[in-house]
Amino acid sequence: MNSSSLRPLILLPVLLAGCAVVSEDECRSGLWYERGLQDGARGRSQALVYQIAQKCQEYGERVDSDAWLRGHEEGVEQYCTPENGYYQGRRGNSYEGVCAGPTADLFMAEYQRGLAAYQIELEYRRLVDRYESTERDLHSVRVALAEAKDKDQIHRLKHRRRALVRELRRLDLALSRFTGFGFGLMY
Repeated sequence: MNSSSLRPLILLPVLLAGCAVVSEDECRSGLWYERGLQDGARGRSQALVYQIAQKCQEYGERVDSDAWLRGHEEGVEQYCTPENGYYQGRRGNSYEGVCAGPTADLFMAEYQRGLAAYQIELEYRRLVDRYESTERDLHSVRVALAEAKDKDQIHRLKHRRRALVRELRRLDLALSRFTGFGFGLMY
């Protein structure tokens, strides 16, 4: 996966930043180091402190951004491990580009590996859902065919049945490709 294909994943949190960033109680608590530590450990970018400051200003509170940044830096160290990179990617979580230095490469390699596994699993689930839906459709067509009396209706139902059987074969072939990824054929 190249960096341009990661761009939408990296920008997603920025687009979602309009959501509640901080509550009034959090602004009043004054626990800025702890909040920065928490945000860093979650992989949130430093840009978040400016959003927090804007929101707290609406409540008449001031943010200790230096304390937040010290906590954030420590939290990012916890976040930017190869194990966490895989964990974040495997769950399809977005990455805000917070890792730097030698850990960044290790984190990104594992993040991309985890994200690839996540995407494979999503595709597998999509195919299983489609397979099960097609099986239900085929069952409905068979029931309708058993009850059909009209010659034209029987012809249309037989045509639909053949199309559904072909679709099931195609899906079966696509699903069989996933056995090497640790997915058992569950259908």
